[in-house]
Amino acid sequence: MKKNRLLLALALSAACAASAAPSAPAASPLDGSFTCAAPRGWSARRLADGVIFSGPRDAFGVAATIIVRHVPPGDKLYDTPAAYMRRITQAPDVSPPGWSVGRVQDAVVAGRAAKRLVNGAAKFVPPNSFRAKRVDTREEHVAVPASHGFYVLVYDAPVSLFDRRHAAFAGLLASFRPKF
Repeated sequence: MKKNRLLLALALSAACAASAAPSAPAASPLDGSFTCAAPRGWSARRLADGVIFSGPRDAFGVAATIIVRHVPPGDKLYDTPAAYMRRITQAPDVSPPGWSVGRVQDAVVAGRAAKRLVNGAAKFVPPNSFRAKRVDTREEHVAVPASHGFYVLVYDAPVSLFDRRHAAFAGLLASFRPKF
């Protein structure tokens, strides 16, 4: 009996502590087309149709970033999530160093059937330098359909940070609330 009371007290105190913990601040673009929780410790820049989050940097100064954007109907580059995925999986005429294409997979975001893909890429730092250092990166793209256009969520990070900071992107995906 005492053991059950102790377990109940522990469970209640944990629940109270969790509810008292401050929640992550909400972020939304200027057009109000979605809301999501800003990753803790990441800076946010609001745009007309999206938000760009900048996170930790690797040893070469390359930051992990998350871009969340609402793509309106009739977009000239891609008008559907399928067109977006087709475009980012197309092989370029000349493959840049570090470039690789992942496999498009099904996902669920905000209760909607979405598409997900992880690509390999590279950045060179400092840019436009003859002595630039190549930093391999990974990009995770998620395309979420909407009644009015669609949403794109992109996590881009140096390989050295990708797995360690992926929880920030997973948390953002879990908190993502589209308007359309």
